[in-house]
Amino acid sequence: MEEIINQIRALHRRRRFALKTQQKVTLSLESYIRRNATEWRPDLGEAERAKIRAKVRSIIKAARNSEEHELYRIIHVSDAAYAPSAALRYEDERDMERLAKKLPVWPWVESIPGAGPLGLATIVAECGNLSNYATVSKVWKRLGYAPYDGLAGSTWKRPSWRTRTLTADEWIAHPFSGEKYALMHQIASWLWVKQWIGKAKSPTGVGMPNGTYGNVYATRRARTTITHPDWSDGHLHADALRITMKSFLKDLWVEWHHIEATPSRAELPQLAAAE
Repeated sequence: MEEIINQIRALHRRRRFALKTQQKVTLSLESYIRRNATEWRPDLGEAERAKIRAKVRSIIKAARNSEEHELYRIIHVSDAAYAPSAALRYEDERDMERLAKKLPVWPWVESIPGAGPLGLATIVAECGNLSNYATVSKVWKRLGYAPYDGLAGSTWKRPSWRTRTLTADEWIAHPFSGEKYALMHQIASWLWVKQWIGKAKSPTGVGMPNGTYGNVYATRRARTTITHPDWSDGHLHADALRITMKSFLKDLWVEWHHIEATPSRAELPQLAAAE
């Protein structure tokens, strides 16, 4: 299993490089469009910035589909720069998924709606062998889910959410990787999408859970709606996703250790002989 984990981690490092390269190309294009085709100014408020971001996306979509558009050439130069990294990322994710399906815990993960091989591979790539973690709290800390001073790491990263600014020593003692957390957030979103019925499809007209982790999300969301009436919908959603992911990581850690402690069929005859 260690060899599989090492291969997954190597692929994931290359995948992260590809992701960063894609992000740089995308941000560069959006910056060009924003500065040259919108009314963007550095002093705009958040509401105005959101409108500009939406306009940039609309311009890119229109220019990509029309050779007559004045920005067509810029868009396609950007797309050409983006393509090699996208191909590399696709190859690495495909191989990560193939290797994840070889891990002993895969049958359990496969049984969870919304959980998949790429999510499992990403967790393993960031953590390594979960057998090396004596408690699930250590897994949480590794992935940015351990609270500090009563608040989640993601909260400390957001100026509008945190109650104070952490000192340099506190950041060193309690590091938080936004990039790593974003990868975990995506896995949590996959779980939620598969285990949540949106209000449009719900028989009650209100969003409702459709699975174990959907219930975790719903319970947390209902609680914070009461305890934190000042939180926005985005804050409530992000917090509930965080608790959902912590629950999944706990179950994954328990299942991993359970499998590690269970003798394989090949080991059973040897154990019987030893007795």
